[in-house]
Amino acid sequence: MEVALALADRGHEPVLWNASDFPTRQTASIDIQGEHVGWEISGSCLDGGRPPFDVVWFRRPTPPVLPGDMHPGDLPVAQRECRHLLRGLYQMAAPEAFWVNPLKSDPRAALKAPQLAAAVRAGLNVPRTLISNDPSRIRSFLKELRGRTVYKPFQASQWEDEGLMAVLLTSEVAVEDLPSDDTLRLTPGIFQEKIDKAHELRVTIMGAHVVTARLLSQESAATRLDWRMPGTKIRVEPDRLPEEVERACRRLMRDLGIVFGCFDFIVTPEGAHVFLEVNPAGQFLWIEEAQPEIRLLAPFVDFLLARRRGFRWRSTKGGVRHADYYPAACARIEAEGPLHVPPDDREYISSDRPDGSFAEARTPEPLSPRAF
Repeated sequence: MEVALALADRGHEPVLWNASDFPTRQTASIDIQGEHVGWEISGSCLDGGRPPFDVVWFRRPTPPVLPGDMHPGDLPVAQRECRHLLRGLYQMAAPEAFWVNPLKSDPRAALKAPQLAAAVRAGLNVPRTLISNDPSRIRSFLKELRGRTVYKPFQASQWEDEGLMAVLLTSEVAVEDLPSDDTLRLTPGIFQEKIDKAHELRVTIMGAHVVTARLLSQESAATRLDWRMPGTKIRVEPDRLPEEVERACRRLMRDLGIVFGCFDFIVTPEGAHVFLEVNPAGQFLWIEEAQPEIRLLAPFVDFLLARRRGFRWRSTKGGVRHADYYPAACARIEAEGPLHVPPDDREYISSDRPDGSFAEARTPEPLSPRAF
């Protein structure tokens, strides 16, 4: 929403496409007549803009949300049909536009195994990794590393029990922590060598413009293993990426076919940079919120307007800032909330419960518009 408001202030007409409104509050049609192929989608908050679009920020589109009172036997069929139509519309919506990120890159870039393999080819330093559901391979891997191993899920995972939530992030794991072989076979996982940290980096690359933030994750016990721990805050400072590491990041982006990405690195006590992952749809404005000196909203808006893979940002006096747009974005989201169908995704924050469990929290999302 902040990006949309900043674009509007620059004289452009952003259109936010909330996919969760389909099909109950949106209708879509594709019309083919002879050589003419047309499409349209209409509904809540979509009447302000029409194609052709010159740039598309395709970020975490939510799946369609169907009514909860549908017959259980009908629901999977309707979901498949709705998703198929929306995927077709995404392909047809803006074939001449500059996409962030290109549609064809998304399936591969978001998969951990191909991404890590591409990182190795690009020359990045990747931890010793085993991705497997083979119990014997997993146990041998953990024994070989002698307790210096972490487990990561492919995607953030959560469990619900009696209204409480638990979230699985990066966790230390030893052989004695492993479940039964049957469970290991049913749940493939990512097992990596645990790397000592001096600090961590969140590197946001848009086009050829690189913004590096140092995350002082080792200052708190809660964030030493995984700085994403819900309910925690982390101190952020400006930093720079070594030139050889930056060049490797660019090679990785070209391999994956992306023009935007949020990279996570460990910096060891010896100064080595160890690649963890690149998120093609990562959050980034939280960095500017934590450290206003690190500009991200202004370069990202200019990146969208420039529509160039080789974009480099030059800082100027004034310009848009996260602090100036955040209140307006929150107010707009609150005002428009009743117009939209809530997506089926949730965020969770840590609670004050003595057992360390997590509480559900539905929060406004001004930093991640799920739309064009």
